Amino acid sequence: MALHSRKLSFTRPIMVSFAGILFSFTLIAVIITLSQRRDFLEDYHNINGNFTHNLAVNYTESILRENDYILGRSATYFARNDRLNQTVNVNPAEGLQVLMHLQNLMPTVSSISLADALGHHLRAPEVLPTENSKTFDPRLRPWFVGQAEASTFSHYTHLYKDYFTGKPTVTLYKPVISPEGRLKGTLAFHLDLASMGYTLRQMVAPVQGEFYVVERGGEVVLHPDVGAISKQYVSEALMDKMTSGEGHLYDKKTKSWYYYYSFTNPDWFVIYRVSGQTLSDITRHETTIVGWGFTLASIIIILFGLYLRHASRTVLMNIINAIKTGDVSQTPRLEATLSHTIQSNKAREMAYARQATHDALTGCKNRRAFDEDIAVLLDSHQPFALALVDIDNFKSINDTWGHLSGDIVLRNVAREGLQVMQPHHVSVYRYGGEEFAVIFTAELFDSSFSLLETWRLAVENRVWREENLNVTFSAGLGEWRYEPLEQFVGSVDNALYTAKQQGKNRILRTSEV
Repeated sequence: MALHSRKLSFTRPIMVSFAGILFSFTLIAVIITLSQRRDFLEDYHNINGNFTHNLAVNYTESILRENDYILGRSATYFARNDRLNQTVNVNPAEGLQVLMHLQNLMPTVSSISLADALGHHLRAPEVLPTENSKTFDPRLRPWFVGQAEASTFSHYTHLYKDYFTGKPTVTLYKPVISPEGRLKGTLAFHLDLASMGYTLRQMVAPVQGEFYVVERGGEVVLHPDVGAISKQYVSEALMDKMTSGEGHLYDKKTKSWYYYYSFTNPDWFVIYRVSGQTLSDITRHETTIVGWGFTLASIIIILFGLYLRHASRTVLMNIINAIKTGDVSQTPRLEATLSHTIQSNKAREMAYARQATHDALTGCKNRRAFDEDIAVLLDSHQPFALALVDIDNFKSINDTWGHLSGDIVLRNVAREGLQVMQPHHVSVYRYGGEEFAVIFTAELFDSSFSLLETWRLAVENRVWREENLNVTFSAGLGEWRYEPLEQFVGSVDNALYTAKQQGKNRILRTSEV
């Protein structure tokens, strides 16, 4: 009987089975937890990379592009006739007024220098006559052009100390060349690195970290802390590893992640540094809930196994009764926790995907989405029309009513555009700063101008909370004729610039320029 009882006993097989289940469950839980931690880390890499991209494109690049555009226009102005000589040598008092008017257009420029080919120069604001100023020779400064080369690009100096203020600066400069090809002199914009860095203090990062702009050698150009300018913040060895246009890498020496976006002209890098410990803490917190769920499930499995071992005879009777009655409805529900976790992760992934392609302030698609969508149209050779929209006098709005009101204006102008365009399945993109872009497919060529005009009138007629606040925008509109993208965007941007010159608050086609 004992032998038969031992053979009929199922306590040991049950315990072995539950031990196998528990081991398998624990192994799966560890694998899933580590996999999720890796996925969370990759998600935060994408989020931080997008933040670095937006910081570079929407802030740094927009400022540099604006200054570069004004520099090019100004150099063309001084190259005509004898204007440079008149400004510097013949009538410097009137020339100083011209330079000050130019300087007032650029809040990120601290001073402007204009020098002829012989070294005679004019600086705005005016330099007081001192012993130091008497020895100043512009021909010895890094921005002076002694022999020009034909180039459409402006130039940037490396970090150096301003001769008069002694503060570190970077100069954007361009040779002034007459239409006949003669070098007349140099026009130089000295950047106010302190004010440009102060704006970085208002940036809100997705993860606690430090963001700044450095030169190729790793010296700080822009930083929220003015005292950090010109200091070595990134080693040359680490800078040499930043070979692609944008990306991220881990530095074992500082135990930090570096997210970067590189410019070609100037040779600058936007850096967002996040401690490796910070990301580890965040991913550990994200997986804590899942870990607790697996732990609870393990405890339930253990308790259930112990219960079966203790009540094996009762279980046997229950099985016999179940066979007789057919009642087998009791089953554990451990998969509920996993289901909830998967749904939560999917919702989080969808939120991350939207963050990667949409601008948080305006709700429009961002510049990265614009580049991707227009690349698809170019690759498939599908005709399309492009509009560039720029809010008129936006800097004045920020200066008069503050940046919070400026954000409200951006948000509401975008909302008006979305209300007009979305019913026609037309995407509105935040192109940079206060500038928006709209892409019209071929079937909407005929109605593209009227849709833009509807948007323009909606913005013009909108009543704002701030007293005496009037908001308008100007736009350029053009159809792609299979020319290079850079040439096409340039023609649309030129139409926008011409609309500004003609009085603003209007839409101008490229064919009308």
